[in-house]
Amino acid sequence: MTSTLRFLACAATLALAACGGGTLSTDEGHLRLVNATSAAEFPSLDLFAANGAVVTGVLPDSVSGYGDLKHDTYTLDLRQTGISTALVTTTTTLARKDHQTVVASTSGGTLVMTVLSDQEGAPSSGNAKLRIFNAASADSGAVDVYLVAAACTTLATSPAAATVANVSGLQNGYTQITASPAPVHLCVTATGDKSDVRLDIPALTLFDQRIVTVILTHTTGGILLHGLVLDQQGAATTAANGLARVRVAASVVPAGPVDVSVNGTAVAAGLTSPAVGPYQLVAAGPLTVQVNGTTVTPAAPLSAGAGADVTLLVTGTGSTVTQINDDTSLSSNAARPVKLRLVNALNGAVGTATLTVDNALVGSGAAFGAASAYAPVAASAGLARVEARSGAVQYFLATNVTLASGHVYSLFLLGDAAAAPNAGQLVADR
Repeated sequence: MTSTLRFLACAATLALAACGGGTLSTDEGHLRLVNATSAAEFPSLDLFAANGAVVTGVLPDSVSGYGDLKHDTYTLDLRQTGISTALVTTTTTLARKDHQTVVASTSGGTLVMTVLSDQEGAPSSGNAKLRIFNAASADSGAVDVYLVAAACTTLATSPAAATVANVSGLQNGYTQITASPAPVHLCVTATGDKSDVRLDIPALTLFDQRIVTVILTHTTGGILLHGLVLDQQGAATTAANGLARVRVAASVVPAGPVDVSVNGTAVAAGLTSPAVGPYQLVAAGPLTVQVNGTTVTPAAPLSAGAGADVTLLVTGTGSTVTQINDDTSLSSNAARPVKLRLVNALNGAVGTATLTVDNALVGSGAAFGAASAYAPVAASAGLARVEARSGAVQYFLATNVTLASGHVYSLFLLGDAAAAPNAGQLVADR
């Protein structure tokens, strides 16, 4: 079965307007593709139906034009542009004059394709319709969505109620909203926690009769989210996260409290070393760090990508700051639903440190100021034996450790090597 494109694909930009105009065939269905993955994952995707190309060369954060197909049931598959192997398949039935959008996204490290209907009826006069598609549920968990006039950072102290609550995957139907020409903040938070802001879309306008789906996608950090605003049979506009999450792991000598600000935001206040503080939201991009009021010049430039999670190791006298990139996305291994790594900020440590759980190697090659890769491990209810050492020197040992399913942990080696063993702190990154 063959298919023909209704028109050439629109120019692929981050704020791509849907290809429109012309006369649609009255006897055909219409199918398009949204590439809601990242350039690092799938830099270009093609959509095939019954082995015929429907649309090709769709870049991340963009939507294709519609391809026309006869009304029928089709097997759909996604392919990397120029490669004939199907990455993932699904089926759909197209009726006459039917419009559908296929969304390609990744959740929990797996490529997923979801077929959305583009045939939602218009809202009543003076209203708009909003639908949330949490395409990153396996990474971020369920979310609540608020529509407010002020910035999302003020949400925790506001009386605002969630417009949509506990969204995991595609919202079951649209929510009708009173239309307004004034833009609002669309705030995405962890379900039940208004202080845990995952995304702020600062200028969403829900004008009269607008029908829009907000697609939430994962970030490199794993907790924060990016957005893609998709109008029914219309444009797709990116809403990238402008924030990053930053925390401090203090390992200074002599031990004592440290104050740390990043890009003018207080990230640690009186954090008593050795210790690891909580994540704080800061503007993404280059990081300017002050420790106890003094600007630190790092050996390597510090920068947090949009949506990233970052740990800043403050070591020595407090004049050394090293960036460690975190990945707090959940484990995709059902048999090993915990993620664990080793971070070495132990002053005076020699060589590289290794991490074992129940005597099995989990992380290795962590030199001072570096971290091992995250590894999936089995959950444990107070039974795990966790050890970090460098050769014959034991830095940390704890038995009867609980490693809870669905959590992400870092074992930080902090303080002075001369104080080992038990120079470490096991911290839940998530």
